[in-house]
Amino acid sequence: MKRILTTLFAAALLTEAVAVERKAINQINPDELVAETQQDVAQSREQIAFVWYLPLEYWQATLNRNLDLTPEEKERILRTVTGLTVIAVVRGECPQSGPVRYYSRRELQKTVRFFRVDANGERYPLQPYQSVTAPVRMLIGSITPVLGGTIGSLGENLHFFVFNDQTGNRERLLDPAQPGGLIVELAGKENKLQAEFEFPLNSLYVPRKCPNGKPAHISWRYCPWTGKKLPE
Repeated sequence: MKRILTTLFAAALLTEAVAVERKAINQINPDELVAETQQDVAQSREQIAFVWYLPLEYWQATLNRNLDLTPEEKERILRTVTGLTVIAVVRGECPQSGPVRYYSRRELQKTVRFFRVDANGERYPLQPYQSVTAPVRMLIGSITPVLGGTIGSLGENLHFFVFNDQTGNRERLLDPAQPGGLIVELAGKENKLQAEFEFPLNSLYVPRKCPNGKPAHISWRYCPWTGKKLPE
């Protein structure tokens, strides 16, 4: 009897341990990840304000599904972006007549601020690199034409900011799989726009289920329909 109880207890611990499970890279859907890491924060039709956060997992998941690149090319790209975080920003003004006036990189540098948010909600300013290596420049340069072909002038006017994503202990500063977040503030003439990304990102985890069978977001501790506590 004692052995049976011990086995059941161990099984319960195992169930609890794997209740929240990270997806393997080949399980991450790049489209779901992009949906969580892109935000349109414009507050009127007279303005454009768009932020895209590109964590390491984006590159990993995208390259995993790319059939055109060789394993060696994929490995080279991953080496280039490992230890870095990339954030793309586009901002513009839409006059009643005439073309959209997009902000230059210099204008954005004067009006945009980046913050890392820890698990306790404390903000820490992030400073982008003033210059990046040639491989990083080439990689970002290869993205822009693709974006231009998919989302038009919005993609063509994205400005990419590159950040260090590694501490002295080789841990990540911005880990989208851990509690915390990222805030991008865009100061304006009349108001301040803000993109806020809450971590962990739901697309990086195997979906849990509420008692009613509906998927539970990774940030939920309780099922909103039944009120029951979700496994952690």
